[in-house]
Amino acid sequence: MSKKPCPMPEGSSTESGESPAALVGCLLDVSGSMQKALEVDRPNEPATERLEAVLRAALKVAQVEKERCSNALIFIGIFGLKEKVVESDTDDVSPSVVDLCAVADALVGYSNEQSSGHDLLIARANREHLSHITRYIREKLTDSEARILDAHLQEHPADTQQFVDSIPAEASVQAMHTGSQTAGGLLGAAGGFSIGLSAGGPVIAAIVAAVTGLGGLHFGDGLATDIEDRAVEESEALSLARRICARWLNNFTNFRARPVDDVIRILEQLLQRSDASTETNRDAGNGASSELETLKRYMYGRTPMKQALRSSLDVFRSYPNVEQRLLLLVSDGLSTDGDPLEISSELDKEKVSIATMYLTSDRKIAHRQLYYQPIDSWNDGQRNLFHMATNFSCLEHPVPVLASTGWKVPSEGEARLYAVLSSSAALDEFCSLLVSARPGMADGLLDIIGRISQDAYINDEHVKTCRKPSNQGSSGTCYAHATAGAVHMSLLRIVGREDGYPSIEEIRKRILTDFPAQQGVRDMRSVLNRSVEWYRPLHYQEVDENGARQAVLHRRPVLATFCLSKPGWDEFSNHFHKSPTSDQDPVRTLTCAQMVPHRSGIPYGGHAVIMTGCSPKSLTFLNSWGRKWGNNGSFSVESYTALELDNTRMRFYDVYWLESELTSAEKQAYASKVDNDLRSFSAKYPGILELQLRCPACSSTTRLGDYEGTVRQLKCPHCNELFTPDVKSLIDTLSAGQ
Repeated sequence: MSKKPCPMPEGSSTESGESPAALVGCLLDVSGSMQKALEVDRPNEPATERLEAVLRAALKVAQVEKERCSNALIFIGIFGLKEKVVESDTDDVSPSVVDLCAVADALVGYSNEQSSGHDLLIARANREHLSHITRYIREKLTDSEARILDAHLQEHPADTQQFVDSIPAEASVQAMHTGSQTAGGLLGAAGGFSIGLSAGGPVIAAIVAAVTGLGGLHFGDGLATDIEDRAVEESEALSLARRICARWLNNFTNFRARPVDDVIRILEQLLQRSDASTETNRDAGNGASSELETLKRYMYGRTPMKQALRSSLDVFRSYPNVEQRLLLLVSDGLSTDGDPLEISSELDKEKVSIATMYLTSDRKIAHRQLYYQPIDSWNDGQRNLFHMATNFSCLEHPVPVLASTGWKVPSEGEARLYAVLSSSAALDEFCSLLVSARPGMADGLLDIIGRISQDAYINDEHVKTCRKPSNQGSSGTCYAHATAGAVHMSLLRIVGREDGYPSIEEIRKRILTDFPAQQGVRDMRSVLNRSVEWYRPLHYQEVDENGARQAVLHRRPVLATFCLSKPGWDEFSNHFHKSPTSDQDPVRTLTCAQMVPHRSGIPYGGHAVIMTGCSPKSLTFLNSWGRKWGNNGSFSVESYTALELDNTRMRFYDVYWLESELTSAEKQAYASKVDNDLRSFSAKYPGILELQLRCPACSSTTRLGDYEGTVRQLKCPHCNELFTPDVKSLIDTLSAGQ
């Protein structure tokens, strides 16, 4: 199925001529302080696997972006590289921040063969008629150095001649070899006495003196080899090769946003070569390196996070009209070049959403948790990353979905795009959250099958209910209005309910039949007790403010009751009486300061409403006084204490149901809906079939697209056993190894 590009803003264009609709950057910290986190050597997670896992997560982000917008742009930078790769070299300095895609493309982009660095450079030497240096290439250069040198000469053909000219002709090499053998023979005959050698010149004579001065430990051919080895070490060709390796990364210091297809190609090639190299080396037992191993020789230097963020800022500023802007940062937050918050604030001004991931080897730290504020025990690096991360609402997709599957969500109703990660699986899961939670993205988290479709359905109906508040008029029946709304919303959360979905009006009439309007306050427990008897499988429980916030964040309706004094009701009514002029200019929040003077008054009347939202500084409720009141029938208060008297507290009732009490038909209806949605999603978003699912019979993990059957019954391609998966099994798969 071909994908259409997203709507384009005016401005910069991609290489295809289309204006990019999304720009995503990834920054990976590979400094010395990250070595322990990146190289966690466990039986189920080899040391080399961590870095690959981070790159695979970046690849997943790129693939998801491609599904969203075919013309998205992406850049990937790494920082924390060593400035001095060869410590004895005082002149040549390597950059500490580079464009990873540019480096990887230089290493893998020109060769389709899975060849070692030695083989690549030897093939190049043979083309230049320099086959006589084959032995020196293998002996004097590591495989990584050979790969870098070959990649450099591929990218800079003009340097090839300089390198060729620095290599002695075959006749000169043979003469040196012969002279070395002659010197070795003379020394062998002398039995270890140091003598001058005219045949080899002053260099060989000096080497001979140094070697034989050790007491005549080397004789004959052995000494000839030592002499020749020292001569090669001091050759211009080898010196040039090592200078090129030391300075090679200077070609890739500028970050460049690339079309998403290019980034996917580069990362796939890099990771495929790494996998193939690992398997080949395991079988052959040789020291050949992959392109990824070649990069590792530069890793674990200082941490120039500020410089990396500044380079990212330059890229975002070069595309001012791109609306979707996200930067992912994987680090431990310990910058060595100044305060990174200075640059993150500049990124915020450029409307770039920042997501930060604290990568650690400590698996005792809490995972699968979102944070509203820093924890006292965090170190400076964690705090830096937290404060750099963008704040967002926990009521937006996909956070309620994650909350329903085990993520801890702050009761304040807001969180930062920050997570603590210690496993590859947790990294994958959080990256899935990132591409969904970004401001302006309405799509849900597609890698949590079923729950997202159900949650989207709940949200649609929830919004519809909230935008059509029943008008209680002047009747004192708020208890019936609010209870009917809460019951109706809770029933809507059941897919395929056998008894259907009674409307708010039907439920309200039934309540009023048994509990007609009366003078005084109705006992809400009596109304709720009868209501949950009527409408299977509902339950309720009284909760505190924190419990009410958590229920709302999990998409459950909360019934709330409060009582005010007469002056308090006057203040409340006057404040919310005027409707907002627009959705962009809502009626302001009622503050505690406004209501404090009225707390000590005599109770004048109670009221029941439905809590529908929360933020760190407010609670939002759906009233029953019509759309022309408040904000389309809703209102917000600074705190629940604003709606209390000194001797009468506000009460919250969580209305819910248990999955175990659903009928078999309701469970099957949900599974059928998931099947249908999965088919439609996979046609529009093929990447959903790449999700990994674990078979409970043989514990093998396989991509979802490779299973046979339906969501109700899958057949494992490994053991052929049938099993019925649930959403939790997908989450368990993502969380494996934590």
